Amino acid sequence: MISLRAKIWGLRILFIVGMAFLRWLVGPGPVYAFMLTWAPNGLFGLACWKGFMHLPRFLEPVHPIEPVLYHWAGVGFVKRIVATRLWPMVNGFPPPVKPVDRHEFLDRIELATKFAEICHAATFVLAFSVALYCLVVGWISAAVWILVFNMALNGYPVMLQRSNRWRIHQVRAIATEARRI
Repeated sequence: MISLRAKIWGLRILFIVGMAFLRWLVGPGPVYAFMLTWAPNGLFGLACWKGFMHLPRFLEPVHPIEPVLYHWAGVGFVKRIVATRLWPMVNGFPPPVKPVDRHEFLDRIELATKFAEICHAATFVLAFSVALYCLVVGWISAAVWILVFNMALNGYPVMLQRSNRWRIHQVRAIATEARRI
């Protein structure tokens, strides 16, 4: 039986080989686009955890129509990929510990979704700005690759986090209503 650690390293190696193959197949554009749309997440994540970055006030509330729109855009597919215990380990994080109670669980999940939303949104804006610059100077291929990777690696995660925060608010509302009865 192959250990979980070996599987994780296998996935990482497969990803690197896939990126190298893509570079060989179509040139450096996709690799640079991937790096631009993924690498800043770590820096923005550190800024969030240190308290330097926050959501703007107008993005704090999640409106009821948002999860419906995100579902139509295919966010459920993305959720099936990342909503596993394997996903944090592939990215070098330990699997989440079991919460003590429901309130702690909801608080921890909401904080994590806010941080992820901030990181992906900031990276989305940065990469989108670079893509616009590429369009202005006539680098159409680079702009297209950046926009494709940006939507997949940052746009969908932002929508997923907002959908998750909506669900957390719904669960809290139900729990509060149940306590009143």
